[in-house]
Amino acid sequence: MARAPRLFDLLHLLHRQSGVVSGRHLAEQLGISLRTLYRDIATLQAMGADVQGAAGVGYRLRPGFVLPPLRFPIEEVEALVLGARWVAERADPAMGQAARSAATRIMRAMTAEQADAMRDTALFIASRAEPYEAAVAPASLRAAIRAERRLSLLYRDGEGQASERIIWPIAIALFDRADVLLGWCELRGAYRTFRIDRIVTARTLPERYPRRRAVLLREWCEAEGIPQERFLLTETDAAVG
Repeated sequence: MARAPRLFDLLHLLHRQSGVVSGRHLAEQLGISLRTLYRDIATLQAMGADVQGAAGVGYRLRPGFVLPPLRFPIEEVEALVLGARWVAERADPAMGQAARSAATRIMRAMTAEQADAMRDTALFIASRAEPYEAAVAPASLRAAIRAERRLSLLYRDGEGQASERIIWPIAIALFDRADVLLGWCELRGAYRTFRIDRIVTARTLPERYPRRRAVLLREWCEAEGIPQERFLLTETDAAVG
């Protein structure tokens, strides 16, 4: 789990406790080590959260402490709504549910007026031209991408011809009529795209592929003449990348 979402989850866990809770219990709930938990507690305290306690004693969030509401300009509210609705309508069901859940979390952290504006935004996304159908759960492909694991695929092309491939998955692209998995194909010795609805089976292999995903994605972008900024989310990312 990325650190920022983990810090919010830790705050939510502390909010739900009626008294002191042990560090070990918090670490188990978050799936992290005690050492990481201690660092996260220190980070929250440095950010102004009134977390009381110490290692070996337990922790509690001072009663009455609340996070300050997030404040967004109306254009940012509309952008968040549009993005969440696009994913909910166009992505696979698991990702669509994740978009709805994320929107709900954001609304809870907003002011009441901004949350109402988010609900009432008149920006909508048309439904997919075709219903989503895939033999392989896209969530498993996303997990392989995040872990940089090789994938063993049984794939059928547009003419129904089957082939077995070992690929290094690096990205998924969502189109109106199909979603596409991008990766380096060991059989072809080149980058290839695979329609997810034509993947018959996908098995994640235990070993990582030998190069970092960010390097492969940058190499693919350069080969295709695609500005890498299209894959960066923030202005800070663009400046660093």
